[in-house]
Amino acid sequence: MIIQLCYKSRMEKSVLVFIAAPVMGHLAQSVQLAKLMLEKNNQLSVLVLVMKVPIDPEGTIKVQNIISGCSVERLHFHHLPTPENTDNWSSNRGLFMNQLVEFQKPHVRGIASKIEGLSGFILDFGTATSIDVAEEFQVPSYIFCTSGAAYFGLMLHVQSLQDDHNQDTIELFKTSEELIVPSFVQPVPISVLPTATTDKLQWSVRMRRYQYYRKPKGVIMNTFSELEDHALNSFLKDSAYGKSGLPQIYPVGPILNRSEMNLKNHSQISEWLDKQPQNSVVLVSFGSLGSFDLDQVKEIASGLEQSGHRFLWVLRRPPTEKGGFPAEYENVELVLPKGFLDRTASIGKVVGWVPQLAVLSHPAVGGFVSHCGWNSILESIWCGVPIATWPLAAEQQLNAFQLVKELGIAVEISLDYNEAKEHQELVRAEEIGKGVRDLMDGKNEMRKRVKEFSEKSRAAVQENGSSHLCFENLVQTICSGSHKWRGEGAVSNAKI
Repeated sequence: MIIQLCYKSRMEKSVLVFIAAPVMGHLAQSVQLAKLMLEKNNQLSVLVLVMKVPIDPEGTIKVQNIISGCSVERLHFHHLPTPENTDNWSSNRGLFMNQLVEFQKPHVRGIASKIEGLSGFILDFGTATSIDVAEEFQVPSYIFCTSGAAYFGLMLHVQSLQDDHNQDTIELFKTSEELIVPSFVQPVPISVLPTATTDKLQWSVRMRRYQYYRKPKGVIMNTFSELEDHALNSFLKDSAYGKSGLPQIYPVGPILNRSEMNLKNHSQISEWLDKQPQNSVVLVSFGSLGSFDLDQVKEIASGLEQSGHRFLWVLRRPPTEKGGFPAEYENVELVLPKGFLDRTASIGKVVGWVPQLAVLSHPAVGGFVSHCGWNSILESIWCGVPIATWPLAAEQQLNAFQLVKELGIAVEISLDYNEAKEHQELVRAEEIGKGVRDLMDGKNEMRKRVKEFSEKSRAAVQENGSSHLCFENLVQTICSGSHKWRGEGAVSNAKI
C-alpha cells in the first residue's frame, strides 16, 4: 500500500534521520529507539529512511509490517529507491548490504538537503559509512550499536592492531589460538572471532567501515552496564583501543518492543503454549536469517526427540541461491524425518516464524536454543529464559563465548559452529539432546543467574536506573545541539 505523507520538517525544532540496515533485527531496534526518543522530547521528530533488499521479498514484507503497524506522532518513514539491477553485486550477504548502502548515499544526500532543522543522523553498524553525509551537512552523527559492547571492543581492538601496531591480523589469527581483547575478561579463542575479521576479502572490504566507528559524536549501545560492566569500563581506558580515542558511549538497553509481549494475534501458537506446563517448552529458533540443510534438520529433529522435552521449533527454508535469504517452507513435513510430526504431536510444534519476545515471555517457555543474535540474547535475559548456544554467523560465535564462558548464563551446544565454514561438521543429535537436557535442568546454577540478570535488565530501564539515566543524557545532548541544517524545503509526498 502507498501512503502519501506530507512531511513538513520546518514545523519541528529538531529532525533526526535514522538509517538502519534493512534486516529485521536492525530496523526493529532502530524504530524502537526512535519511539523512545520521541517520548522524551516533544520538540523532536524522526525520519526513518528504509531500504528494500531486492533479493529478500519475505524480509521486505516483514519490514513493511513494522512500518504499517507503527503509528506514532512525529515518526515518519520514507522508502529509498530499490536498485534495478544487482546482477554484478556480491553474492556474499554482508558485502551485498555494503553495496546497497553505498548505492543509497546520493538519495540520502538529496533527502537531507531538503530537511529544515536537520539535527543529526542515527546510523547503525551496517550503515556507518553514511557518516560522510552527516559531515557534509555539518551535523552530528551517532552510531546505534545493535550488538554487544564486548563485540564493539573486539572490532576496535582488531582495527587498532592493524592501524596502530602494523599487525597483519589475518596472518596473526592463522598462527594463534587466542587473542587478548580489552573488552573480554578471558582470552578469546580465534575460533569464535567473526568471519569478517579472519577472512581476507571480507576484512579488506569492511575495514573501511570499521574505521567509521571512531568518527561519530557518540555510540548508542543496546546493552546495560550491569550486564557488560567489564567491556564498558574498558572504553574508559585511554590507550586500550589505540591512539585515536573513542566517541562518547551511551549504554541505554535493553531496547525491546515491550508492547509485543502478548500473542493475541497468533492464536495457534498461543493456544498450543497455553496447554503446556510452566517452564516445560524449549523454543528452538535461529533468527530470521538462520536455516540449515536437510542433513542438519534431521539431526535437530532426532535430538529434540531424544531430549524428551516439549519444543516449539521455528524451521526455515535455506536460500535458493548463494547470498540469498531464508524463507518459510510450504510443507515442513517434506524435510523432516518420516513420522516425526506424528510421533511428537503431543509435545512439539513446528512453525515458520514466531513473535519471539511474546513467546519467550509465555510462562510455558523454559529454555531457548538460539543462534545468539544480540537482540535474541537481550530478549531471553529480559524474560529470564536461559539459552543453549548454537551460533551461525556474524558475531554470534563471540556472543556464545561471552554467554557461556564470561557471564555463565548459557549452556553450550556449540560455540564455534559457523555456516561460512567450507566443511562445517554437523551437530549431531546426541549433542543437541544433551544440550537441551542441560538447558532444562531446573537445578542448574545458570538458571538462577539468568533470573538475576533479568531483574537487573528491568531495573536498568526504570526511572533512575543506569540505562534510564544514560538515555536521558543522550536525548538532552542531541536536542540541545547547536548544529541545525536549514534545508531547501520539506520532503513532500514521500511514498511509503
